Amino acid sequence: MKLLASSFLYTYLFLCNALLAEDQAIEKAFMEYLGNQNFFSAFFSQKTYSGDNERVIKGSIKANREGMFKLIYEEPINETLLSDGINFYRYDPELEQLEIRPIENLIDETPIGLFSAKTSVLLETYNLRGCKTSKNNLRCELVSRLKDNYLQLIEVNIFNNVINFIRYKDSFDQEVLLRFTDVSLKEIDLKEFYINIPDGIDIIKH
Repeated sequence: MKLLASSFLYTYLFLCNALLAEDQAIEKAFMEYLGNQNFFSAFFSQKTYSGDNERVIKGSIKANREGMFKLIYEEPINETLLSDGINFYRYDPELEQLEIRPIENLIDETPIGLFSAKTSVLLETYNLRGCKTSKNNLRCELVSRLKDNYLQLIEVNIFNNVINFIRYKDSFDQEVLLRFTDVSLKEIDLKEFYINIPDGIDIIKH
């Protein structure tokens, strides 16, 4: 009986270690996947939930791992957010206003960091809580290391080797769901990350 119990315990521990090793391999592969995606472009639909209220905004995104990105929001926001890796630009054509500020920690502390920040920065900013797999789908959760970070929890879903949606909660307890379509991982021309400043608009520098 003791031999049987000992054998059962050994088998149980072996299976636990095997499952743990598998989980660690999946989590490592997930972080490597994020870091190895040097370019990302897609259309998106952004839903923001706050209590019983829901707001939907559509737009497009382009980003690279050098800290450059361009977000174009359609109605009702109608704004362009852009980073050339040094400065952050917010252009509002309706207000005829261009706001310019240093990029600072914006990439590290917002969802755009998933596509623009270096893997080392992601590891410094978030803990990987765990991943779940099913067929061609991988879903992982990242938890902020900083209590005052704008993003507290990010859920990333990868289907057929591309990120098709992310879900996160911000420091205001709002839940945001970003669904991506027409995803491309092809190289993006650097000219896409510069902005032409129209004549006659107000420029605000911080």
